Order: sequence, then C-alpha cells, then structure tokens
Amino acid sequence: MIFLILFLLPLNRSSCGGNVFSNWWVASSNPCSVCLSSCLLEQHTSPTSPAGPTGQDYWSNKYPYCAGSFQSPIHITSDLLRFSPTLRPIEVRNYKLSSTEQLTLRNDGHSLKLSLPPTMYVAGLPNQFTAAQLHFHWGSSNWPTGSEHLVDSKQFAAELHIVHYNSDKYPDINTAIDKSDGLAVLGVLIKIGDFNPAYEQILRFINGAKYKNFEVRVPGFNVRGLLPARLDEYYRYDGSLTTPPCFPSVLWTVFRNHVTISHQQYLALVTSLHASSVQNAEVTPLNNNFRKPQPIDSRVVLVSFKEGLLVPILLSCSILGVVLIVAYLSCRLRQKR
Repeated sequence: MIFLILFLLPLNRSSCGGNVFSNWWVASSNPCSVCLSSCLLEQHTSPTSPAGPTGQDYWSNKYPYCAGSFQSPIHITSDLLRFSPTLRPIEVRNYKLSSTEQLTLRNDGHSLKLSLPPTMYVAGLPNQFTAAQLHFHWGSSNWPTGSEHLVDSKQFAAELHIVHYNSDKYPDINTAIDKSDGLAVLGVLIKIGDFNPAYEQILRFINGAKYKNFEVRVPGFNVRGLLPARLDEYYRYDGSLTTPPCFPSVLWTVFRNHVTISHQQYLALVTSLHASSVQNAEVTPLNNNFRKPQPIDSRVVLVSFKEGLLVPILLSCSILGVVLIVAYLSCRLRQKR
C-alpha cells in the first residue's frame, strides 16, 4: 500500500538544482526552490513592506482591505484543490510583439515593471481582459525565495505577474482596479536553472532602470516566451492585489509548471536595482519584494488538471486501512486469550 501511494505522488516540479501603491498596479503610459515555513517568510522584509510600523503587517492601518477577506498571495496546498472541468486552456492573444514596438521598463521603487500595449489580451475567461503591465517579485542573492505564491510549502526564487483588466466592462485599469471582477493576473513561478532567452529581453536593459523612477525603452518581443510551455495546467482562485490598497479584485491564474532563469539572470534581477532615488545619499537595495501568504478564508483553489488529486484520498484510505488492521489484530488477540 505504501509503495502504491509513493508511486502515485506527483513529482516535485521545483526540486533543487495619495495612493502610490494603487498607481504601482497601473500600467505606465510611457540557486533553487526551497521549502520554507511561513514563520521564516515573516523574517524577510521588502521595499514594499519595510520593517517597522510601515511594514506589511501594518498596511491595514492605512489600507483596510489589506486586513480583509480574499487576500493574496496564498499557500496552495493539496487539500484546497478541486478539479473543475470548466477550466479551459489559457488563450493569450497578440503576445508576440514587433521589435518596432517600444515598451517602457521602469523601476518604481517597489518592483521592475514593463508596460504592455492594449492589443494584448487574454480570451477564454468570463470576459476579455486586456494587458496593462507585467512586473516581478523576487528574493535576494542570499535567499533565492521570493515568489509570492507557495505550492505545498515550496517557495520559488521569483514570480512574474502579467496584469490584465476587464475591458468588456471597464474603459481602463484605473476604473477596473477596485471592482470585484476588474482584474485578471497570470502568475508564473520562476526557478533558478537554465538560461532563459525570453527573460533576457527584459533583463539586458535592467541597468537603465537602476534607481527609483528610472525608466528605459525596450523593443517589443514575444511575451508568450515568458510563460510556461503548457497553458492548460493552472491553479485558479479569487484574490487580491498583493500590495496596498489590496483590493480583492483579482481573478488569479497561477501556472502549475514553472519556468527557469539562470543564476546569472537571477543575480541581475536581485542585485541591479535600488528602491531609493539617485539623489538619496543612502542606497536602498530593491529585493525581497514579496508579500507573505494570506489566510485562505474558506476558499478553494480550482485546478484544470487531475494528476495528483488522488493523493489525499489515497492517504486517507491508507490511514483508515491501518486503523482497521490494528482493530482486527487487537480483536484476534483478545479471542486467543
């Protein structure tokens, strides 16, 4: 029985190898995954959540939604998963941009953000969602554990978010940002591994955005290359912005399969940027810009795949089987006496 359970366990896909924050979500017009407990995550602070009375534990003092329900990110665990046959493969449209298209890569002091043209959109959701921007969350050179979402206690080196707004119902992201059906975000978990040429299309310009409010022009490229090869396997849940004002307005799609970037690419991301302005005498590194996992609040996580979902059932059955065997042996021993 034990060998059967071990055989059916899913493979570990991450084994070692004035509202400034609201504007942060709005598009600009111009070495390995490791298991960490949530208590370890709380030891990290970030430019978006510095230590002390302005850190993420104190966001709700100014932004009440940050202490509300349906917050993100979350820790995705097997017991939360429910297969949904209605979840279809994600359909990204016009993600292959011409090199003549000029995008703006900007350091806003909280993350590295790339503007995206309104020709890009996601189909197959309840509404059409138009792209606005993408940005990153990451750890540090010493702690390559900066993804916002955790999967079965595993935190990845970094995470990419591609932000879209509901263009069927709202004229722009500013209008949609606080609506319950306003946003849809594609989340990509990033592991240190092989060199990634698609991510290099962004990272090779990173020095042009070294300080807060610095920006640089980036030629268009195939944004589809930033996503995993398979767009039909993902986690889906209702959540929020992961920075203030924390509006619960996001339909989250977190892809099951991670992508990789090289160690050199990761170091470029986590060591090149400053959260401080160029005029500041004291330089503040921009790293560890992730929010810790939030309460589940009775939510379930819908999944588009069935593989691995039998594990909790098998484990429950195996425990029941052990109990029955022990009860039977106990009964036989009493009979012999």
